[in-house]
Amino acid sequence: MICVLAYIKELSYSKTPMYYVIHVETGKEDKVIDEIKRYKDHEDTFEVFTPLMKQLRKYKGEWKEVTIKCFPGYIFVQTDEIKQLFKDLVYVEGYTRLLGRERGSENYLPLNEEESRVIDILCSEENDRIVEISDIVIEEGDKIRVVAGPLMGLEGSIVKRDFHKRKVRVRISFAGRGIETDVGINIITKID
Repeated sequence: MICVLAYIKELSYSKTPMYYVIHVETGKEDKVIDEIKRYKDHEDTFEVFTPLMKQLRKYKGEWKEVTIKCFPGYIFVQTDEIKQLFKDLVYVEGYTRLLGRERGSENYLPLNEEESRVIDILCSEENDRIVEISDIVIEEGDKIRVVAGPLMGLEGSIVKRDFHKRKVRVRISFAGRGIETDVGINIITKID
């Protein structure tokens, strides 16, 4: 029994990398990521990325799949060394600020468990941090039912629908602030 309790205590205190959000100048996300990687590339517990997403766009009457930035102006870092990262960010051109700073302190708060879960659902490492297109069925009264893709289970986060452009707007919370992003959809069928 003591052995099991010690193991649980060790798990609860283990340092696991957390997600932090960095605000950067829009359009300079890739440049900032490259600069950060120069400082941090040697670390095993470090990942920096800007989520991408696939969407369907109509060009000359045909639907084409394109890949665009999911959250323009934001990049995500998964690390357990946030204080050192903050010191390195001072020298990175295009860096604006690290979100989640506690008032009156030098502590930075990671995304909470629910926010991290949404990031892992939408843009998982298995999908190279790319939000795939979700397959939906439009039911009576324009009600959306997600049948496949990263939006499964996030139907309550949808705040706007644009069936004509094949996308929905999702509102998610990051570091205590709401951010909206468009997610691509593929309409399987419409039930009238």
